[in-house]
Amino acid sequence: MKNFAKLILFLGLSFIGVLILGVLLALLSDWANTALIFPPERGIFEVFTGNITVYLRSSIPVAFYLTILLGLNYAVIRRIVYPAAFAVILFVILALSGAAYFSLEALHRTGFTITVKGPPTELAQAGFITNQRVFLENPYKPDPVMALVSPGESLHFQSPGSFPTQAQLPFFTEQSRFFSVINRDISHSSRVFSAWFNSGLVSYGVYAGSLAAFLLSLGCLVNISFWSLANVFFGALAFRGVLALENFLNQPHIHQIFASFAGNLFNERLISPFIFCTLSILILLYSGLVYLARGRISDG
Repeated sequence: MKNFAKLILFLGLSFIGVLILGVLLALLSDWANTALIFPPERGIFEVFTGNITVYLRSSIPVAFYLTILLGLNYAVIRRIVYPAAFAVILFVILALSGAAYFSLEALHRTGFTITVKGPPTELAQAGFITNQRVFLENPYKPDPVMALVSPGESLHFQSPGSFPTQAQLPFFTEQSRFFSVINRDISHSSRVFSAWFNSGLVSYGVYAGSLAAFLLSLGCLVNISFWSLANVFFGALAFRGVLALENFLNQPHIHQIFASFAGNLFNERLISPFIFCTLSILILLYSGLVYLARGRISDG
């Protein structure tokens, strides 16, 4: 019982920690994007306000996946029996994610926001070129002196008073495709989670429970090697594949294709949970047969 209590505590702390980290990263991303908008909106550098409900909602799927992964690895290290760890993690992750969405509803009604000091000023200096213009003075002055830049022509002086349209300053390097795809899948997963929760607590339990069971069925991957960190990496790769599969199955045209095969057997919305449950059962059966086969071999 002591190990189970520690597992539940570990899951709770992991879920909360990932949520806090996700909120901070989302806040930092929006803060940086706001800082790079040029010309800035009036008063934008005095204060920056972020909606915490939006940040939390986008972080729940990440916390959902990572908490299950860390919980499985913790159960392996503590040598907790897999069926018991499966049941405990499944129950706790559903309770934690459901409580997070209920808390979001309460925060949304109060309109709670995060207010921080504005981004640093004057990221652009005299000589900055944007939208075919060269700023000959400080770009943040009310009416800076500019010069027009035309391809193949010399500079043309432009009298003050005509600001260019807003654009983002080129301070960020291009984001790698790997991380951009993951961010896209997480955003899509967040919308799907929210849609199922808005349909009702039972609907959310069906979807989140089937997805959690599928992720937990991959627990064999966090016990491949004797190195715990390597097991975490193997599990992370597998969970990344599940995230991509979730995004794929929740595409509207994919739903229509599977619905044409399913006919009237069950509701079209239950296609994804049905696939998750089927895959988890198959993986668990395979893992059980392998375990029994190894036991017979060891017995001679």
